Amino acid sequence: MLELVERHSTSKARLRRLLDEIAAEGWCERTLYLTPASYKARIQDRRIVRSKMQDDDVMGVVAQAVGESDTGLALFIGDGRAVAVCPPFPFADGVSRSGFVASPLLGLLDREYVTGVVLLRLGRYAVGVVRGNKLISSKTAGRYMKNRHRAGGQSQRRFERSRERLIRELYDKTCEIASAVFEPYVDTIDHILLGGENSTLTGFTDRCRLMQNISDKTLTRRLIIDRPDQKTLNNIAFEVWKSRVYSFQSVPESVETASLPTER
Repeated sequence: MLELVERHSTSKARLRRLLDEIAAEGWCERTLYLTPASYKARIQDRRIVRSKMQDDDVMGVVAQAVGESDTGLALFIGDGRAVAVCPPFPFADGVSRSGFVASPLLGLLDREYVTGVVLLRLGRYAVGVVRGNKLISSKTAGRYMKNRHRAGGQSQRRFERSRERLIRELYDKTCEIASAVFEPYVDTIDHILLGGENSTLTGFTDRCRLMQNISDKTLTRRLIIDRPDQKTLNNIAFEVWKSRVYSFQSVPESVETASLPTER
């Protein structure tokens, strides 16, 4: 039985090194690439997710550990171990071959995707366009935002209405700037990525017509940021290109049984 032993996010350079290590160690016996649609179909199949997989078919274990992925999955399977990679951008084609096959993932890493980026926190926004590893267009600004009001009664209600108005104005201004920054690249942008607090981003996408119009290009992965400013945008390509990596190893039957609590 395979068990998840490690999960982490990794940069483009570190992922290349990981692929080199797998190739050098020679343990991979089978490679599987799943597109977002085919991966979704796999994890929705309850027979796969709930069943106990044999060592030569680890999809059920992987699906439980990885969960959803709107970029698909690369899976390298060997004797008693496996490595799964959720890439930064979607796989266009599926592959199932014996041995170690890195070319689809390397091809994805070599491609110069054009990515629209919206970074947003209450009080500040940053919008940019990244081609490959290079920021080619950007705009950042801050807007006044009231802090939480602790008093009660009518004063608090007036404060809440004022704060809600400021939030709507922030959303509208961010949407306006995103439209202006993205417009010259509207036909070439491959994907959109958002960064910031989920609740703020949800409010923004619900209000911004642009984001609704390009929802089919917007990936669910959220970029990890502290402050939406020019410095963050200048380094955002590092976050844009991050992949999720999951490592699995087989657990001996005796060890798995011994770890279970004894019934009294």
